[in-house]
This record gives sequence, structure tokens and C-alpha cells, in this order.
Amino acid sequence: MDTPDDSDAASSRRLGRDAAERISAGCYGALISASTLFGLSDTDLGTVIAVVALTNLVYFATHVFAYSLGDVSARRPGQVVVHHLRVSAPMISATFAPLLVVVVLSATGVALSTALLWGVAVAMTYLVVVATAGARLRGYSVVAVLLTAVGAAIVAAVLITAKLLLH
Repeated sequence: MDTPDDSDAASSRRLGRDAAERISAGCYGALISASTLFGLSDTDLGTVIAVVALTNLVYFATHVFAYSLGDVSARRPGQVVVHHLRVSAPMISATFAPLLVVVVLSATGVALSTALLWGVAVAMTYLVVVATAGARLRGYSVVAVLLTAVGAAIVAAVLITAKLLLH
């Protein structure tokens, strides 16, 4: 029978710290993109692109700054910042597909409000896929992986709704 330490060691072999940070950053970036896209239907495409990109960049910089300050590794400060820039990059790349969907749909004549909903759907799908892959890489059972997928979708919907209610 595995002890909790044995189980943690086996999980960490499947999913290292850097990979875990990338998964977390990708989920975070997808949530930021979805919640930002959802609230922009009363604007034009150029504003949508600028607001979503800049919002993700601000959150990315804040995330890197906070993680760099809290890093307890023996690396030099510059190495710490570079490390967190690298492992947090999925916060930015998570924005590409949802924005591309909005741009392509808008360019083909789809109403911006509809294109934004499709962008939100792509961001939420990305979130669920990344969260589910992370759970699988951690060695979770099939049931736990499915619960992770459902939980990620529910949490995303709740957070997006909360953001909209606050603005």
C-alpha cells in the first residue's frame, strides 16, 4: 500500500513543478480571456482585441511578479524572473485561439456578439481540456478526471458570472 508520500512522489514524476505551473497558467489565462470576452459585446473588434490582449498581459505581469517575489529557490533573481516568465507563458498563449475565433468569425460577417460567445466557448473548452489533462497527468482515476472536467466548467461559469456582476 502506498503512503501519501509515495503517492505524491509518483504523481510528481508524472507532472513536474514546471508542467504544473504551465497547466495552472493556461487555466488562468483561459479564465481571464473568457471573462474579458464575455463582457465586451458593446464595443468594436479592435477594442476587443486590445482589451483582451492587454488584460491578459497585465495579469501575466502581475502573476510573474508575485511568483518571482515568493520564489524560495536558490536561483539568482534574474533567473527566477526568467523562469516564471517561461512557465507562465501559457497565460498569454491561452488568449490566441479565442481571439482568433472572434476575429475570423467577425471577418466572415458573424455579428460580434455571436463571435464573442464562440470565443468564450473556445476559452472554456481550452480550460476544461487543460485542467483534465493536468488531472490525468497527476495520475487521477477516470472518475476524478471526469469530475475535474465538470468542476472546471462549473468554476469557470461561476467566476465569469461573478466578474460580470461586479462590472
